[in-house]
Parts: sequence; structure tokens; C-alpha cells
Amino acid sequence: MFEDLLNLATRLPWWMDLMMAVFAYIGFHLWHVHFLHKMNPMNEPVPVPVAANPAAAIPNAVNAGLARGGIVVGNIATEVFQYAVPGLFVMGSISSAIREQKMKRRKWDRMP
Repeated sequence: MFEDLLNLATRLPWWMDLMMAVFAYIGFHLWHVHFLHKMNPMNEPVPVPVAANPAAAIPNAVNAGLARGGIVVGNIATEVFQYAVPGLFVMGSISSAIREQKMKRRKWDRMP
């Protein structure tokens, strides 16, 4: 996935790569803040229900954990992607700028 994204970024003009890096950072950052907002109620202590049979409380605990798991994984993924994806676009812009300079040099070298 990252290799394909880097390949795409090297084919775009350098200025478009920089714009994509800024938009990717802003988008993933806002998404990350959304997950943080969802995680705040999760950090509040939940009263433990007293069950006559402790084994009967296990399904409820498992369901609560699974419901929170997606939010935790989403928080971690957006935290990583908000820096990794813009970094790929910045590397692609550097590669595009170098390729553009080489093409300009070749053009000027061929002129009489």
C-alpha cells in the first residue's frame, strides 16, 4: 500500500505532492481528534455490576471490549497515518523535483 502511494506521488508534480501532504495531514489529524473525542467517555470509570453468577457477566464484558476495540485501533491508525502519509508525499515531491530538474538539464544540453 505504501509502495503504491509512493509510486503515485513520484508521478505527480512536486507542488501537487506538497498540497496532498498538507491535506493528508489535516484530514488524518481531524480524524484522529474525532477518535480521541470518542475515547474520552471510554476513560471514565464504569461501575461494575454485581452478578449472582460471575460467569454470566463474561459475555457483557467481552462485548464492551469489542465495542471499544475499533475506537482504540482507529486512534492508533490515524495517529500513525497523520505523519506517514504526508511523509510519503513529501518524499514523492522531492523525487518529482529532482526528476523535473534532470529533464530540464537534458533539454538544455540538447539545444545548440
